[in-house]
Amino acid sequence: MPGELPTSTDQTATQTKPKRAMRVLVVDADRKLSKSLEGCDWQGKMQLTQVDSLAAARRHLRKILPDLIVVDSDLPDGSGIELTQFVAEHDSPVQTIVVSENADFDIAIQAMRNGAADFLVKPVKPNILKERVHAAMLRHRDNRKHRKELQRLRRVCKKLNGARKQVTQQVDVLCQDLVTAYQELASQMQQVVQSSEYAGIIRNELDLEALLRKTLEYILEKAGATNAAIFLPTGENEYALGGYVNYDRTSGSPEVLLQHLADIVAPKVADRAKLLHVTDNESIEQWIGSDYTYLADCHVLTSPCIDGEESLAVIMLFRDGGQPYSTDAVETIGAIAPMLGEYLNKVIRVHHRCAFDDEADTGDNLSAGDDDPDTIPF
Repeated sequence: MPGELPTSTDQTATQTKPKRAMRVLVVDADRKLSKSLEGCDWQGKMQLTQVDSLAAARRHLRKILPDLIVVDSDLPDGSGIELTQFVAEHDSPVQTIVVSENADFDIAIQAMRNGAADFLVKPVKPNILKERVHAAMLRHRDNRKHRKELQRLRRVCKKLNGARKQVTQQVDVLCQDLVTAYQELASQMQQVVQSSEYAGIIRNELDLEALLRKTLEYILEKAGATNAAIFLPTGENEYALGGYVNYDRTSGSPEVLLQHLADIVAPKVADRAKLLHVTDNESIEQWIGSDYTYLADCHVLTSPCIDGEESLAVIMLFRDGGQPYSTDAVETIGAIAPMLGEYLNKVIRVHHRCAFDDEADTGDNLSAGDDDPDTIPF
């Protein structure tokens, strides 16, 4: 048997294209069967081919795929049932009719089991032959329609599956975008809430000491027990302690640390001009330098308090690394730091205005360029 059957290129007839001729392959050494088939034309046309052996049938099948094979069960080089079996194994729409000289029930059963559509005993009456051939061709036509419909459905399913994957990917992206947007929105809403709370606490507070105290109290409320300090600028790249909460440093020991933070760390934070959250010694050393041992094994959360382009304070929290700062604590510092810078600027403006008014009342105004010994140092 040939390895593969050729692919059928038949097209379903349309209104503008006539139906093609029925292709029939007769495999029989006797010519009588072919003559009988000449009167069994399918819808007016038939292309009839006669071969007399299995070998000749194999050669023909390598070139042309017929619609119907009528094969004798007993051929010079083998059984015609082999041809029927081969066609069936290739899931071909080709119909096969086996004819035999003997009305042997076993041969008929074998032929049908091997895929034959019909079994006839010679001599076959012309009217019976025509009826069986037409029935086989109707099955062939229905099979071809069914196969084409299956092919169409497979193409549709393939397209739908591709579209489904695209939609799934798009939905996944949209869902991820929604999750991200929700998280960002929740974070922004939380910052708004925190900003509103903090603004309510320090609103109209013009006393510097009270402002720093209330700020530290608010930080402790949101971050929990922690060391917290606020450093205020005293000159260019110079800072001094404005307020401090001692949580886990023993009494009398924080002074050296706080001086170090004011001299070394606070200027570095101001230069960064953004919030910094450090959670490991390697990052602390990279950030501070060789003097990082003061904050070894600590988590540090710090931010400059900038109004305009000027850093008016530095907030710094630090505690043992076994108690990491929560996301809420980080968001709290990020939300209140710029607000503290804005309020400090407000306090400075008010105090300078009051100082100027006092000078005007006493008539002690200084000329431009003179040093003012009473200038408030913040």
